Amino acid sequence: MIDQAFEQRLENWGRYYSSGRGGSNSSPTAVVCEQMAIAAGKTITDGYRELHPAPEIDEADAQTIEYCWARSDYRIDARLRGLLKAHYIHRNDKRGTCRVLQIRLRSYDAFLEDAVRQFQQSVALYESAVHNYAKTNGQPAKAV
Repeated sequence: MIDQAFEQRLENWGRYYSSGRGGSNSSPTAVVCEQMAIAAGKTITDGYRELHPAPEIDEADAQTIEYCWARSDYRIDARLRGLLKAHYIHRNDKRGTCRVLQIRLRSYDAFLEDAVRQFQQSVALYESAVHNYAKTNGQPAKAV
């Protein structure tokens, strides 16, 4: 089972790095067509779309996860890292991800669970090191 609190952190990381920094989620063609319609005097209605407020993004936590991500390449298998990135940041379809990473579709959830577990251990290791460093006020720990 995937830890729900950690999965929420990964979802936050994905939202921050996919839509927050990378631009909008609509295609450039759709944006150009909408701008041309507005310039021609047409009123754009959003009757067919569901409008939801954007969820709150914890930027500090997303940056912490990104920091851990950048330093976890030797701790986590490349295929599992690719799976995490495809699932949480790019939000790719399972079938395409499985085809590219050569994973059976039936095994996708098991691979994702394993990837999340390994990355969670890596993040916990980093956070415990930071916590211990802050606890000693930046001084090396004394030998007992």
